[in-house]
Amino acid sequence: MMMNKSRSGNRLGAFLAGALATVVAVPVVAQPIAPPPTQTAPQPDTPDLEGVWKIATPTNTLKPVSGSVPFTAEGRKRYDRNKRFQAKKAYEDYDIALSRCSSPGTPRLMLIPSRFKIWQMFGVVTFDFEWNRATRQINASKLPPKLDFIGEGLVPSMTGDSVGHWEGDTLVAQTTNLSDRTLIDDLVPHTVDMKVTERIRLLDADTLEDRITIEDPAYFTKPWDAVVVYKRQPSAVFPEDVCLDRREAHQPIFPQ
Repeated sequence: MMMNKSRSGNRLGAFLAGALATVVAVPVVAQPIAPPPTQTAPQPDTPDLEGVWKIATPTNTLKPVSGSVPFTAEGRKRYDRNKRFQAKKAYEDYDIALSRCSSPGTPRLMLIPSRFKIWQMFGVVTFDFEWNRATRQINASKLPPKLDFIGEGLVPSMTGDSVGHWEGDTLVAQTTNLSDRTLIDDLVPHTVDMKVTERIRLLDADTLEDRITIEDPAYFTKPWDAVVVYKRQPSAVFPEDVCLDRREAHQPIFPQ
């Protein structure tokens, strides 16, 4: 009996020792080989878009290069409806950004006349906006984007899912999966099937261009282009600019 107990004790001790060694060893294996970088930096083979930027000519409207938005009959109907609500200042009936401080979405975020910072790290290009701490990301890392699923369908979001790649000095980004609760600008509507393609590049050291192509067959008879230009700003830490605070103070929702 004593021998059996001793063997049992030995087996138990060996098991516990092995288990303890496994528990201790797992975190060691999981540790990164090197600490993460303390500063962001673009990938060495991509242009450096980093810095603080602001739209050069403030506008509420995404102006087509061709001169006018090529609406379908249904798109024109929805646009005219929005204009009637705007005239009555009934923002809650068509514009959730103005009525509820929700994200303006893509591409409207790019029209806000306040500063934003661009960061490039691990192939992801991030836009951090001074207004309401809004943010968007373009995944140009060649890794599959992280998507949210409900059942078998993608969940539309305000800024959508943006996947990009570099063509020479130009970041080409395609955004889909956009909620139809947002607007393209202050009036122009879209459906959940809209596709936004951006070609973002430096024109010179202090000038950034975003050439935007809109595709949405339900509301537009053909794709249409617009160009937005930004100027580099001094580096700065952004102060808080909270949309709800603007509402309570009866200030414009977006900076003027």
